[in-house]
Amino acid sequence: MTYNSEWLVDSLPGQEVGAEDAGRRRVQFNFPILTVRTQLFTGAFDKLGALRASRLVSWAALVIVPVVVGIGLYLICNSLFALLWNPAAGDAARELGPGAYLLLPGINPVLPLLYGWFAIICAIAVHEGAHGVVARNLGLKVRSSGLLFFLFIPIGAFVDVDEEQLKKAKSKVSSRIMAAGVGGNIAVAAVCLIGVLVIVGGLAPVIDGVYVYDVVQGMPAEVAGLLPKDVLVSVDNVRINSTMDLRALLENKTLGDIVQVTAVRGEMWQDQFSTFVNLTVYENRTVMGASLGDLMIEERLRNYQALTPDRLPMHLVPPALASGLVPFSDSLASFYWHWLGTQWHVLANVLFWLWFVNVNVAVFNALPIYPLDGGRMFNIALKSVMGRRGREKLISRMTIAVTATLICVLLMIVLIPFIT
Repeated sequence: MTYNSEWLVDSLPGQEVGAEDAGRRRVQFNFPILTVRTQLFTGAFDKLGALRASRLVSWAALVIVPVVVGIGLYLICNSLFALLWNPAAGDAARELGPGAYLLLPGINPVLPLLYGWFAIICAIAVHEGAHGVVARNLGLKVRSSGLLFFLFIPIGAFVDVDEEQLKKAKSKVSSRIMAAGVGGNIAVAAVCLIGVLVIVGGLAPVIDGVYVYDVVQGMPAEVAGLLPKDVLVSVDNVRINSTMDLRALLENKTLGDIVQVTAVRGEMWQDQFSTFVNLTVYENRTVMGASLGDLMIEERLRNYQALTPDRLPMHLVPPALASGLVPFSDSLASFYWHWLGTQWHVLANVLFWLWFVNVNVAVFNALPIYPLDGGRMFNIALKSVMGRRGREKLISRMTIAVTATLICVLLMIVLIPFIT
């Protein structure tokens, strides 16, 4: 049997790379799919499968899958209801575009190329490797493994488990093999999420103050030498932490008054710049002529560190979608210090995308859509409950009905924003 992670999901066993004759070729190209097959990892599957822990992991995965299925179905239903009843959800989906539904860097607008491809390759390796390890642990033969490419772009992986052995295996054995991929992804996702939380927990603000988003051409702030991305820290030697502090200081000033402004800039905000600003009046307000905003660095950090149930979902939000919320986003990383060094945010992003991609791969593969892992497990469960004799057609129809229903719902989620 062949487990394929094509487009990051398992495909129908026995197809494309699973044919016995063609499957023995190391490289096979059926335009536009390139299949590269190897037995290089067979020894690793044998060694890991021989560990007693592999058997315990396979049972744990079997318990995890129903939980993941429940989460996946909840997310699907919640997304559908949001699109039907909340116009803002449809607007957000249209803004991101249809590529947001594909877990492919370069197509998905929020998935970075470098972090994204690294996380995808790792997630595929974990998913398919777990199938192979558990199969060997349970005594089934693994013929080979390999990668799938769309032309030269990696899109999936596969592990060839002996089809005849799998057909003859008990339902608990075959289900544990199929649950292993989802379980492996969830385990990696959990470890990486903990890693992200540990890193964020060790952050400390470098600077706080009033952020300069832009300066108006010809206005006093530009004339005085203030630049976009500066952080104002004091006015007339009085510390300012917010725009409210700044407004309170300027309320007693008027046209022509001069104030001393101190700003910081540069790497780790170590460069201090002090200048004098000749204030002007705009719409009956004394201003410097700059677009300003509160940094709230400490508040943002505390908000992200909070692990209350209502805030836990924010850890699934990609940094690009919440640059003002996620401490390791490109917008906020420079405002924090960590004992790991100046590149702490690189490790945080690696762990985040490993968590994000692995949990998405796990949830999607766990759905009862045939031939995904969840769909095959659903089919096996029906056979176990209803019996095989004389009910094959009914079981097949039920499997197809559930698969078709979920595919229709997923298509609705993708299409509704663009047809309403």
